[in-house]
Amino acid sequence: MKVHIDPPTRLNDRYRLAEWIGEGGMGVVYRAHDEVLDRDVAVKFLLPRYIASVEAGARFMREARAVARLSHPNIMMLYDVGKERDWHYMVLEYIPGQSLREVTEQRVMPLPIQESLIMIQGVLGALAYAHEQGIIHRDIKPENLRLTCEGQVKVMDFGISLVQGETRLTETGSVIGTVAYLAPEIIQGQSPDIRSDLYAVGAVWYELLSGRPPFVGDTQDITLSQILHVAPPPLCQFHVDISPDIERIVLKLLQKAPEARYPSAKAVLADFPGFTGVQSIAGVSLSPVYNPGSAQDDGGQPRPMLTAMLPPYAIQDMLTEAIEAERRRLAELLQRDVLDTLNLLLTQVKAYTQTVRVTPNARVAFSVLDTLSRQAIQQVRDLEARLHPTVLENLGLEPALETFANQVTRVYGVQIALSLERLPERAPYPIELALFRVVQDAVEDAIRQAKATRIAMRLTRQEKGLVLRLADNGSFAGRAVHKENDTLDMYARIERLGGSVARGKDRQGWFEIKMQVSIVPPAQLTAREMDVLRLLAEGLSNKEIAQRLSISPRTVNYHLDNIYGKLGVNSRTEAVVYALNQGWL
Repeated sequence: MKVHIDPPTRLNDRYRLAEWIGEGGMGVVYRAHDEVLDRDVAVKFLLPRYIASVEAGARFMREARAVARLSHPNIMMLYDVGKERDWHYMVLEYIPGQSLREVTEQRVMPLPIQESLIMIQGVLGALAYAHEQGIIHRDIKPENLRLTCEGQVKVMDFGISLVQGETRLTETGSVIGTVAYLAPEIIQGQSPDIRSDLYAVGAVWYELLSGRPPFVGDTQDITLSQILHVAPPPLCQFHVDISPDIERIVLKLLQKAPEARYPSAKAVLADFPGFTGVQSIAGVSLSPVYNPGSAQDDGGQPRPMLTAMLPPYAIQDMLTEAIEAERRRLAELLQRDVLDTLNLLLTQVKAYTQTVRVTPNARVAFSVLDTLSRQAIQQVRDLEARLHPTVLENLGLEPALETFANQVTRVYGVQIALSLERLPERAPYPIELALFRVVQDAVEDAIRQAKATRIAMRLTRQEKGLVLRLADNGSFAGRAVHKENDTLDMYARIERLGGSVARGKDRQGWFEIKMQVSIVPPAQLTAREMDVLRLLAEGLSNKEIAQRLSISPRTVNYHLDNIYGKLGVNSRTEAVVYALNQGWL
């Protein structure tokens, strides 16, 4: 078989290779551009030396299809698989940022405890989800964990390590970096399971907290022997602020016998202690959020919510909610301090012109003042509606879009063609609000940046949810560039709410945005389960929840299991995030 030294530069008439990124045990990765969806992606090829192996190619594709089932905020997404000439490839999510290996090499080590806690929580959340799908990673290490520009951890290379297997133990140049995270049972030739992944998580966490792997030998054989027979040095030798709870969890993850470790990633997350204080990941400050309605501590101050436990994407959602709250406050100020004053001015102008004799010139001046006052009142009302869309809140998405379209036509003179299907039920309010904000941003971008004069808006209900399509005749060259690392970006919020965004330009030069959001009826929790969830959001431990509700900790665990099952989540954090997105808290 003829083997091509270089991969093809264009795949499936869609993906155009841009630059080489790196090479791993069995694959080489390039950054590419998806010309259909106008976005950067990562393309991973099976290395040339494996191309002639029919078995390696088959396993590569089979594992890729298995990973395609995974959809989790902390897992690199797989978009596509295929074969171009002799080259098997996978199209993956492109993640700007740094690997945890780069973080450990560039940052002052050890990392702050809270920062490492959030990173590891993201990894465990991803593994808990993958393990439930029957997929074992088998190659958790800092090189395969990526920290995005927003501070979110992404687990990469799922399933590929199942193909690599034993070759990593003998392959020159890749042994030391991988052996340090291998569980003892794998070294001994036993079949790995989910507890092998948990051992690797413990080794990575140990390194974040100490600045070095748990076992470091001068040679590979010495390192392997230490993994099998020696206890890791106490973490307190490297990190004076380490808490006993954290060290206990890390050492339990590093137990030699698999049965002595945690039985699942979910069990590790359930054992996590709560932390308060200010953290920062990739420049994003994560401070405790105080809830005015939460329980009081002994000093009379509100108890901090479980913000330190939340992953960065949840913090971003909180920032979005804070912005919405500020918009509502500004709308109230406009109504009270501006609109009421303008209405009073307009009333005084009318009264003065009716009761006082004025000259023709003065009458013209009052007429102009009356017109200007009315225009100012309308502008304030338009701004108030933009800040706080009460029509959306009271009537739903379709009436709000109609009102917004009429306002845009009146203000800018832009033609808007509406095709809005009346929905039999409303989507959850956070989804409606996110969609409405996307429309606002897209229309403003089309008018101000692209100089559009015609806009088409279509909302339909399909089997899988809502589809909202926007198109305009604006200049594509004048389109504002989308910032992928914008933590408050509404497009990213749509994706976090379960939707997808596709943007491109058709043959007529129209710019389109397509969003599909699944409408799933929110889970129904009992009154007691809601009580537990609210206290969970305040950062209370199981014991504190039990004391507050006058029930046993065992009953609290029972309610938590029911909550996890109904919400389809795996951890306390995910349950709180779900509740925030539904507007329950």
